[in-house]
Amino acid sequence: FLQNPKLRFILFGGKGGTGKTTSASATALHFARQWPARKVLLVSTDPAHSLADSLDCPVGSTVTGVAGVDNLFALALDAKALLEQFKSRYGAVITLIADRGTYLDKEDIDGFLDLSLPGIDEVTAILKIMELMREGQYELVILDTAPAGHTIRLLSLPEQMEHWIRVMEMMMDKHRYIAKSFAHRYVPDEADHFLISMASDIQQLRELLRNRESTEFVPVVNAEGMSIYETEMLLQALDAGSIPVNSVIVNRLVAASVGEDGTVCPFCQARARDQAPYKLSLIHI
Repeated sequence: FLQNPKLRFILFGGKGGTGKTTSASATALHFARQWPARKVLLVSTDPAHSLADSLDCPVGSTVTGVAGVDNLFALALDAKALLEQFKSRYGAVITLIADRGTYLDKEDIDGFLDLSLPGIDEVTAILKIMELMREGQYELVILDTAPAGHTIRLLSLPEQMEHWIRVMEMMMDKHRYIAKSFAHRYVPDEADHFLISMASDIQQLRELLRNRESTEFVPVVNAEGMSIYETEMLLQALDAGSIPVNSVIVNRLVAASVGEDGTVCPFCQARARDQAPYKLSLIHI
């Protein structure tokens, strides 16, 4: 993936602690220096944000330039803040749809908005990334994802969102039928436009994640049993979603090295022995 100039979206994933953020940051620095005329954006959706530590500069919830690299920018997405923005922007129309299609009272409908939208925090994060990509300010976006379990849930978002919209469309069907019965016609309003817009966003997300020319997912794995297991699960999810994977980073391998003076590092020897049984499994990945 480091030799592919066509890439526009690179995602890094894997078990927590494998070095996803380090790998994503190193890749962002590599491309920014290789393409000085192009803007590169490094984004983190990991709740344990550590981009600031990796880049040694402040990184927050607004796009920030990386010190010393004029064309590299970084962003640490705050899922909770994005969710509040989503509710502020769309809460009223979602409540309107629920009110039109159910017999729930206002309190129950408010509860639907707060509790019954699975994965909505990941939805808001990925929609924000898509918004940034649509604006066209950045030629390459690199995403440092949350640990594997969160990432698998994120990859299932297009299907989840389609189910969610299908439910809301069923709610709207009742309203449309009643409106046609009384007025003999139906004029689409903000609720219809919201559902059309969301459906379009889902389709664009699906196309973006499956685009083999511009998108690649790069798993990061260590020579440890749990890391390999979670990476295998992640690879199954990526394959099921037709999301391209051409490279895997095997990180933190240790060699039992001998110093110039002939001394052997006992820690390195112990780590190398611990990792040895897993090297065959890594080859099969």
